[in-house]
Amino acid sequence: MNRDDQSLDPSPRLGILWASLVYAAATLALGYQALAGKFLAGPHSDEYIAGYAFREFGAATLRESGSFPLWNPYLFGGMPFVAAMHGDIFYPTFLFRMLVPTDVAMTWTFIIHIFLAGLFAYMFLRASGFGFAGALLGGLAYMLGGQLASLVSPGHDGKLYVSALFPLTLFALTRGIRDAKAWAWGLLAIVVGLAVLSPHPQLLQYMLLASGAYALFLATRGVRSGEITRALAARRLALALGAVVIGLLIGAIQYMPVREYVQFSPRAGGIRDYAVATSYAWPIEELLEVYLPQFAGILDSYWGRNGIHFHSQYIGVAVLMLAFAAFGGMRQSARKSEIWFWTGTLVIALLWALGGDTPFYRIPYAIVPGTKFFRAPATVFFVGALAIAFLVAVGTERFLRREVKTRYLAIWAGFGAAVALLAVTGILNGVARTVARPELVQLVDANAGALTLGAFRSLFFVLATAGVLYALLQRRISPALATWALVAVLAADLWSVMRHYWIFSPPAEVTYASDPTIEYVKSQPEPSRVLPIQLERETGSRDPNLNGDGLMSHHVRNVLGYHGNELARYDQLAGKERGFDQIGNPNFWELTNARFILTNVDSLPLAGATRV
Repeated sequence: MNRDDQSLDPSPRLGILWASLVYAAATLALGYQALAGKFLAGPHSDEYIAGYAFREFGAATLRESGSFPLWNPYLFGGMPFVAAMHGDIFYPTFLFRMLVPTDVAMTWTFIIHIFLAGLFAYMFLRASGFGFAGALLGGLAYMLGGQLASLVSPGHDGKLYVSALFPLTLFALTRGIRDAKAWAWGLLAIVVGLAVLSPHPQLLQYMLLASGAYALFLATRGVRSGEITRALAARRLALALGAVVIGLLIGAIQYMPVREYVQFSPRAGGIRDYAVATSYAWPIEELLEVYLPQFAGILDSYWGRNGIHFHSQYIGVAVLMLAFAAFGGMRQSARKSEIWFWTGTLVIALLWALGGDTPFYRIPYAIVPGTKFFRAPATVFFVGALAIAFLVAVGTERFLRREVKTRYLAIWAGFGAAVALLAVTGILNGVARTVARPELVQLVDANAGALTLGAFRSLFFVLATAGVLYALLQRRISPALATWALVAVLAADLWSVMRHYWIFSPPAEVTYASDPTIEYVKSQPEPSRVLPIQLERETGSRDPNLNGDGLMSHHVRNVLGYHGNELARYDQLAGKERGFDQIGNPNFWELTNARFILTNVDSLPLAGATRV
């Protein structure tokens, strides 16, 4: 067959199976160490610090008693287990923890949800009318982008659950509102219910807002095109709302206790001020990281104003090149209204993510219910990531139809070369020194080499992507070959950055192993509490028993712990707002039944203290 005769949509038979194979391979390229039994949780991960202890306690209680625990006696003097939230208590992953060891289940839960994020995005894009190539690349861009794939580093599984379910929500809405499929309403209710049980109320809010906007867009577009009447559109929107209500009821087992508990928690009345609510936003000076992820430093090299940065904002070079191509020829495009909708969604998500750096966030902060209970507005950008995936699909199809000029590729090559030149001459590092806090300039300078190498890495992928697309536009390769070449380049580009965030630890039996100190405390005839205090900086790996909730996994009660939603009165008792200034008070020890201090020094200048 002549190349010119080949289909512009190189769709293989059983396309969803081919897509699944691609997404599985891409996920395992990051998570292959799980096959050797390692635990996907680095020392900065919430899963490492606390998540394992929460889930092991929940799984052990469920196995032993046949019911979920309602009270956690091991942290902060005791706290509600369900009402204070301890992760995915009722999300279906709890069943996984009944079948395999907790750390294995947690590791594969992350891996599976990265895979599902890509697959569900593919399904949504196919339902939106895209061919195999556009949907495949859009799904790959969504699942491997920094907004999702790097969430394993901070251990934010709840965020990943909702992010993975978001495109499935839109798939159900598309099939229900546009195609009048009755089964779509049941699917929508289940998906919303799962998102409620994630449980991540902040991302749930974002998902529902974006999904509601998309439902209105589908209905409005259907009425304007004459495909459905206004009455029918209203009926389908009502069905969608009903499905959402049912989904919320599915999650009532988690959120009714939470609602009752809020008045007793540290978040009663919301976050105390606007400055705190906008903390951990996306700093505007770090926008360059969508192209150059090393600009503000990766992980421990981070010098930005958020202080810590355990995830990535990297979108991807190949992704950006395909996405921006979506805007060419919009006037004649049959997808003009969709492009406008998703571009608007992207802009709103970005402005929201920037938090206090623009006046925009004042609007949702003032009028969107629940927003005053949340911080870290940057977490909204998973919505923007799906908008970008949609634009990637549009751009891919424009390239396959050879509607893009080669000049577009030349512009990208020039941009990549310019960024590399700015990096190698030290200009970018100078910009970083200018915007960094004075005490962090040393980190900026230490990151200079990585910044330069990163600029050339990005340039390499600009040229690799441009090479494939140029060959396609010049008819030197077929659309099918171009598709698979783009898959390889896009995946390699994102993998080369995301691999830094997939940090594994030894299995739980090693990481949380008992020791003579723990066994001694457990052997005491009367229950008591341990006060862990780190007095010397750790030189090796982080000790989860000293800096985390590791003691909880041994059923040893901790005076403090790592949680954030403990009883507000206990925080007041311990002087949390003043840096826990009461933990050295003997009266506090008596009240909390603290009999042991766990520390990493040989002796304590404390009268009556005996080393055991």
